[in-house]
Amino acid sequence: MRSSQLSKLVAIFISVGLSACAAIQAQRQANEVKQQQYVQHMDIAHIYVTPDDAPAGKPYTVLGELTYSEKIDPENVADAIDAHKMNEKLKAMANTKYPDSVDAVIKAHSDVSSDGSLMTVSAEAIQFESSTDREALHHMNEGMVASPTGN
Repeated sequence: MRSSQLSKLVAIFISVGLSACAAIQAQRQANEVKQQQYVQHMDIAHIYVTPDDAPAGKPYTVLGELTYSEKIDPENVADAIDAHKMNEKLKAMANTKYPDSVDAVIKAHSDVSSDGSLMTVSAEAIQFESSTDREALHHMNEGMVASPTGN
């Protein structure tokens, strides 16, 4: 009788221990995903997007073209032409295509099809030839304060 109670007690401790291990593992995986998202955000933060050419006197290399098309919902045209959304999508595309070299996205513009149902956004991903420019871009958000009171 005592041995059956002891085995039940051991089984309970083992199941509790396994549950705790599973919970810890799930928490670690969640933390890893958050860290990857944070790193991805920081990678994209240094990329700037402009409808213009690169600044004069700043030599650069064109890495390639970026283009995407999106259907325009007649009920929500503002969402389709949202400049911030376009810029974020171009940054993400550039970072995916050229993760270790893209510094900026230039000549960004959008065109709407003649029937108004499709918008095409295109731009060029570039890398500055000067490592000083690249280093400044990669660290341009460091030390910035988002509070209007400076806190």
